Amino acid sequence: MRSTLLALASAALFALPAHAVTLESATLAGNALDTSFSTSSLISLDLSIWNHDVLSFDFAVDADDIAAGSVSFNSIVRDVSGLGFGSLSIMLNKGDLTIPTDSLRAATVEGDLLTSDYFSGAMVTEFYIGNPFIEDGVSDWTIGFSGMNAGDTFRLNIGVTPAVPEPADWAMLLAGLGMIVLSAARRIGR
Repeated sequence: MRSTLLALASAALFALPAHAVTLESATLAGNALDTSFSTSSLISLDLSIWNHDVLSFDFAVDADDIAAGSVSFNSIVRDVSGLGFGSLSIMLNKGDLTIPTDSLRAATVEGDLLTSDYFSGAMVTEFYIGNPFIEDGVSDWTIGFSGMNAGDTFRLNIGVTPAVPEPADWAMLLAGLGMIVLSAARRIGR
């Protein structure tokens, strides 16, 4: 009986999956985060954006992470405020961010800062970083740990600015408000 329990305990211990880097803290500013899709070799962030403050994620690496050399990264960024996205910026303060050309269009990388104007000209309310849906021909981003040691932390900042309405959108909004005011004035006048 005792050997059976020992065998089951050791099997359970070895069956535990290795973890990817550990999320130590997140500054969400009222936004929602789901990390349940992360695996031992993948950081996966599912973000629902209510307000457009900068989101910060602090991750810690251990010896196993350093030995692996890198971790894959993908994210779904969803605007639920109704404003849509104007631009996206991503900054990594340590390590190396590798962005495959097949996973992001209209982006510029300057040092550790990535910015994208992918959203200009269209009302976009959901954006995919990397390959969160495991599609053929699209790759995840990679966060490398060069120059880092076990116990080090790195910060990933994601900034999203809301879309700026076009003049025609403002004109339509003002015309609609004018019609509401006229309708209310007619009802009051009766």
